[in-house]
Amino acid sequence: MLFDTHCHLQDEAFDREFDAVARRAETAGVTRMLVCGYDRDSNGAALRLAGQCPSVIPAVGYHPHEADTVTGEMLEELAAQAALGEVVAVGEIGLDFYRGHSTEDGQRRILDAQLEVAIAVDKPVSLHTRSAEDAIYPHLASYAARSRLGPSGRPVGVMHCFGGSPEQALRYVELGFLISLTCTLTYPRNDEARRMARELPLSSLVIETDSPYLPPQALRGRRNEPANLAAAAAALAAARGIPLAEVAAATTANACRVFAVTVPEPAVAR
Repeated sequence: MLFDTHCHLQDEAFDREFDAVARRAETAGVTRMLVCGYDRDSNGAALRLAGQCPSVIPAVGYHPHEADTVTGEMLEELAAQAALGEVVAVGEIGLDFYRGHSTEDGQRRILDAQLEVAIAVDKPVSLHTRSAEDAIYPHLASYAARSRLGPSGRPVGVMHCFGGSPEQALRYVELGFLISLTCTLTYPRNDEARRMARELPLSSLVIETDSPYLPPQALRGRRNEPANLAAAAAALAAARGIPLAEVAAATTANACRVFAVTVPEPAVAR
């Protein structure tokens, strides 16, 4: 059983294909898919998909690219959505100083506002950090210190598709975050991600596809989808030199722990 901890099945890349994509994921052993919102429309769509498919769980948030357009009314709406029982996390939120679609000040302001929402509803966060792996640390250190999740034994969030070094990742593990690895583990030049896969504790790792982005090496140039999560799991197992079943069990258990969900029991052959 595998748990895709970050995907965007509400993306237009999946228009009119959601049912087929969900069936392929189930066939590939992906029993849970966290569909993360990133703007107003995608937040609503994540909630709708969760109502249609039992393997989908939703998260809501505003991506840093949207920061300069987020209003107080939108943050109030987000807080109401985040409080819903079916919503398991606030995300995708964070800082992105690579693209520059929003000002740094605006990104920091909206990040802090959304971290406050997560604290208020006692839910973890799914974090985007691009060219901001160190810049986001003070925000997350303050959040982790005030979140009630850590003292209860739950991780406080997930560093989605973390692109920093193992040393940077370990700082977030020490704050109570999990580190999410993707199918980019299969890219020949991505030695740093494989070093992270080897060196971080297995108890701190989860896996994701970030669909429709970041397909495995064998599918470069094509749309990614949750059924391809097995490629990330296999690459993680190879990097650590352990059985695939051990990786699947550990990463699924870690994901269930942070998002406070369960996965279906496997069917018993008769």
